Amino acid sequence: MHHSTFRAAGYRRVSMREQVDGHSLDAQENNIRQYVVTQGWTFTGLYTDAGLSAKKDSERPELQRLFDDAAAGKFDVIVVDKIDRFFRHLGGLLVALDQLNAWSVSFASVQERLDFTTPWGKLTLTVLGMLAEIYIDNLRQETRKGKHQRARKGLWNGSIPFGYCRGLCAQCQDPNGAGYCPDFGQPNKTDGKTLIAHPIDSVAVKLAYEWYATGDYSDTSVTTALQAYEHRLPTDEVIHFRTRGVINYTTPKPITKDTVRELLQKVFYTGQVPYYGDGRKHRGNNPPEIFPGQHPALIEAATYQRVQEVRTLVYHNPRESPDHAAQIFPLTGVLRCGYCGAHFRGVSAHGTRYYRDAAQIEHLRDCPQALVRADKEQAIVEWLLGKLESAVSVPDLEAAQTRLHEAELRCERARTLYLAGEMDRVSYEAEKSRLENLKKSLTFFTTGDSLAFSGFSVQQLQHWAQILPIEQKRLIRGLVESVFLRGDAIVGCQPTPASLPLLGNSSVVTADPTGFEPAISALTGPHVWPLHHGSSTLSRGRDNTRAVPVCQLQNVWRLFIRVPSLRGRGLTVKVLQ
Repeated sequence: MHHSTFRAAGYRRVSMREQVDGHSLDAQENNIRQYVVTQGWTFTGLYTDAGLSAKKDSERPELQRLFDDAAAGKFDVIVVDKIDRFFRHLGGLLVALDQLNAWSVSFASVQERLDFTTPWGKLTLTVLGMLAEIYIDNLRQETRKGKHQRARKGLWNGSIPFGYCRGLCAQCQDPNGAGYCPDFGQPNKTDGKTLIAHPIDSVAVKLAYEWYATGDYSDTSVTTALQAYEHRLPTDEVIHFRTRGVINYTTPKPITKDTVRELLQKVFYTGQVPYYGDGRKHRGNNPPEIFPGQHPALIEAATYQRVQEVRTLVYHNPRESPDHAAQIFPLTGVLRCGYCGAHFRGVSAHGTRYYRDAAQIEHLRDCPQALVRADKEQAIVEWLLGKLESAVSVPDLEAAQTRLHEAELRCERARTLYLAGEMDRVSYEAEKSRLENLKKSLTFFTTGDSLAFSGFSVQQLQHWAQILPIEQKRLIRGLVESVFLRGDAIVGCQPTPASLPLLGNSSVVTADPTGFEPAISALTGPHVWPLHHGSSTLSRGRDNTRAVPVCQLQNVWRLFIRVPSLRGRGLTVKVLQ
């Protein structure tokens, strides 16, 4: 664009002190208009902030309007009388000029003779833009260090999470204070540097976690329940939960689904402070660092983990609508097509539940796999039950433990003789080596958790129909990573690391009475994952089956023991005999 066709906007500003000193708005306007005329530009308008400071973080409405119009392309150059009318703070000036350059808007100052519309002015603007970038990068690094240090101290970063407040009751300005909080106007509870539980909002957080952890609620149903909940104060006044809002920006409103979704994923409520490092809050539940917080925990860590497990298990399940309740399909995420390898999804039609190949739903490929009725779940349950019942017997386990105990006693005697000088080092090392080799060969049998894991899984599978769908899903995922179907035939099974020693020696279910026909030969077809496809970190035993590290088995067992006990439901809990 030629300079003579430039559209120019003027900006002027004074503070009260400067007006007394004689720096008037009229003088600035006169200088700006004369400059625009001499340059041959078209004057589009004047933006004025009267009696406002240009210091860092000061709020200037007209300056903000000027930037909005610049972004909208309403003018081509901004003219000021002096640079300090625009910004006094160097960092703010550099950032503003860099932003204007991105919008293709130039800048000119009358008194300093700076005109960024000329070639030399553009060069100067480029240098200033580089300085602005260096300033911003340095500021970002310093801000990140400050946030990291706050997290180390157990202090929150950013806005105060829902459910907490500063405890400055006497001078409270929180939107959820006056007319909502029973402690409003009372003496301060803290110095404002740490957080305390908000008397009302914290109750909403606790209820949300309590309800969702049952597996019977979704984000939507929790939201509906919180909106309808009537919290009664000691004075018998009834309070309805609401969001906090932002001072001078938004007003409190009823609890929303977004609020519920966010609070159900905050590890902050367990009394810990997450730190995300690069400043971007990942939506996952694994922040790079977590530090003990100075704020009180609203929920227990076990409850938080339970909620995250439920969210993971029901993530791909359809949610409820006003017409029908949500359904949980226990085999989603596990059941896979033996032709194309795609996962099955749970669908329903005319009241009948099915599993359908996701590749067919997404029209990704022409796969011959037919719909599988959901009642075929029982076939897989019966197969898993039979495998577990025949996998490890108590005599086998006791014999293995006896062998290991005897080897440990021999090694201890050898150590005593070696220390007493009655055995040479070579013989002692040979005895130690025999013990280590025996331990490796008995990796699975040497842990009592193996029997506990098998026994617990058996009693859960035996009472499959009585346990909740969410518990069925957790149980299946603890036993198998994938089950492959072709038509109605189970053609392959990929066990989890914990169940690999139990299920690893067999691949298919027999024909009767499940209604599934065996199809072992199908495992050699294209795109079918091998039965024992898994992590290469697992070691192989002498029979070429993969051994599971004891610690891995114990970790999975801990996942299972969090499932509510069946004792309270009138069922007999039996350990596999």
